[in-house]
Amino acid sequence: MLDFMRQRARSLWIKALFLVIALVFVFFGIGSFGDDSQVQIVVTVDDEPITLQEFQRAYRNVESNYREIYKERFTPELAQQMNLRQQTLDQLVDARLLAKEARRIGFSASDEDVRQEIATSPTFHSFGAFSPDRYRRLLRYLRMTPQEFEEQQRDRLVIERFQKFMDGSIRATDYEVEELFRFEQEQVNLAFLKIASADLVDMVTISEQQVREFYTNNSESFRIPERVRLHYVSYSPEDFETEVSVSEEDVLDFYNTHKDDRFTEEKQVQARHILFSIADSASDERRADTRSTAQMILERARAGEDFTALAKEYSQDTGTASNGGDLGFFGRGRMVKPFEEAAFGMDVGQVSDLVETTFGFHIIKVEAIQPEHIRPLEEVVDTVTEELLEQKSRTIAEKRAREDRNKIADGMTLLQFAESVGLEAEETPLVTQNETIPGLGHRPKLVETAFGQSPGQISDPVQVENTWFLVSLAERVPSRIPEFTVVQEETEERYRSEQAERLAQEKADKLLTKLKETKDLASLAKAEALTVEETGAFARRGGYIPKIGVVPDLKTEAFRLTPDAPVASQSHIWGGNAFIAVLKEYIPADPEQLEEQRDDLRQSLLQRKKTAAYQEFTKYLKERAKIEYNQRNLLSAL
Repeated sequence: MLDFMRQRARSLWIKALFLVIALVFVFFGIGSFGDDSQVQIVVTVDDEPITLQEFQRAYRNVESNYREIYKERFTPELAQQMNLRQQTLDQLVDARLLAKEARRIGFSASDEDVRQEIATSPTFHSFGAFSPDRYRRLLRYLRMTPQEFEEQQRDRLVIERFQKFMDGSIRATDYEVEELFRFEQEQVNLAFLKIASADLVDMVTISEQQVREFYTNNSESFRIPERVRLHYVSYSPEDFETEVSVSEEDVLDFYNTHKDDRFTEEKQVQARHILFSIADSASDERRADTRSTAQMILERARAGEDFTALAKEYSQDTGTASNGGDLGFFGRGRMVKPFEEAAFGMDVGQVSDLVETTFGFHIIKVEAIQPEHIRPLEEVVDTVTEELLEQKSRTIAEKRAREDRNKIADGMTLLQFAESVGLEAEETPLVTQNETIPGLGHRPKLVETAFGQSPGQISDPVQVENTWFLVSLAERVPSRIPEFTVVQEETEERYRSEQAERLAQEKADKLLTKLKETKDLASLAKAEALTVEETGAFARRGGYIPKIGVVPDLKTEAFRLTPDAPVASQSHIWGGNAFIAVLKEYIPADPEQLEEQRDDLRQSLLQRKKTAAYQEFTKYLKERAKIEYNQRNLLSAL
């Protein structure tokens, strides 16, 4: 329950992340990127520029958010798989288009609105009040003028108001909620026969002519992609750590600069609660009865009865009732708004009035308060020192890479230069664009750089994470289709497997014809010396069927089968095996669970419909906008 409350409290943030990730709270933990005097534009949206600095700031914020979600599981490889850089760029473009369209329709934010938004933002508060000094320091750290930041906030407010307007037109009816419940909860169990192609391989006879014809007809599938071999010199921050030092003055300056935004622990409250659940669709009578029951328990709590014992006995929050309703410590923004306001407005030991939220009625007791406080320097000195060492080392690594690139004379190879200055140049094996580099892993930016070079050409410094590289194309092997004699063995194996799979499907089709007549899978299996297997119960989502594989067509049909028409209409192939299936059991959704899940399902459905509406609307705006990408600057950004 606690986790879900927190998730619900973050729902607006999730929508904002989708719409305006580049505009919201760009100041959390973000440093400066590049020189403001050299503005680089990565994309223009209807002639309005989005700069490289904006992109980098937004990307670091996105990266920080995902790191907070995934913790130690967030790796550079995961960021690449999720394509976070392209996502960030798309979201920046979306935000620019939405802000423009919102203004065109008539939404706006006044100077007073912006001032109020900034003044009430906890980000700029120090010990509960707005701090002009903190505000100035954060903007100075970002190298942003107040005017730039305030215009970003104005855009955010305009988009939020437009978003609320759109939200107001989206509904989730009871019928839609019930259909979603049925769709997600009903299950089926299939009985099936598997005809394994591996059992039929020995029945396949092939000739050399057939194999050659197979090769000719499928020659493109044997194509070896273009490959390159590259030389590179790396400049890693770790290589320069011995050249840098961090003084006590450096540490103190960093600590003082970031005392408010990095080292201030927000106020936290530890509370217990007793929840009396009530659905949005509950009748007035049901709501009144629930409130009356909650009020009686509230009076007992205020009369001095053990709150923990009352929570264990009466709370309908299954996640916390067993431990006396204890929610642990939480900060602002972690709970739904009415709950948060009540908890943060109470003293230790105080019991609240009834607090109504979308979950029902709560009785809250504050157990402890941890006031906002600044972590002392001695507590964070090691962290600060390590970060400063990394920053300085990274700066030197980039500087050295650029200096070395400028030293390389025309006609000199990267290997020759590396040897002349005592560096070690590495050589990769031949790799395709999608392959990993031994010792480096998946580094598409380096490989793409080499693919775009002429032999011997030396790149400008290329940044991959915190390391800089000089890259040179050593060898290029064009894409080609190998001769038949080179791949004859592979061709024979593929052809034989394909023919065995064909035999498996032919056999399955013949068995299916018999099954449709008899509808007796067990007798058919016995006659063919096959074994009847069962998938076990599975739900509708996804394409995977247990014990069979990813067969979306069969999964879709499985939920249309009935006791009167239990046989799937066709055989299916997956993993070299052929399958025929019948409905063994249909398991309907449990209607008793509907009321328990109705509120959650409604919120889930609303969020899906809103997300779909935003996606369609931004797609509509993009189709009509003039969007121009600066490919050169994008290369350094992406």
